[in-house]
Amino acid sequence: MHIQQRIYTSAMIDRNIGTAERFVRFALAVLLIGWVFFSNSFGVAQVLALIAAFALLWNSIFGRCYLWKWLGLSSCEGRCATEGPDCRS
Repeated sequence: MHIQQRIYTSAMIDRNIGTAERFVRFALAVLLIGWVFFSNSFGVAQVLALIAAFALLWNSIFGRCYLWKWLGLSSCEGRCATEGPDCRS
């Protein structure tokens, strides 16, 4: 049991997206999905928009961005930035 828990926690990164940025990412995802839904055609641009919307939505839900981690960036402040992956703020 301890091994599974250790594997799970080592695979997760610390939260690095603050609350305001999470709302912005969620809003952008909704706008992109709406644009694709109301678009007259479905092509490469719409596929790319759906991929971007999925990534933004995923980031906004979980508060973690692997690109930000790779770049060493974080908009998460206060206890969220210091408490690690189990932070619920």
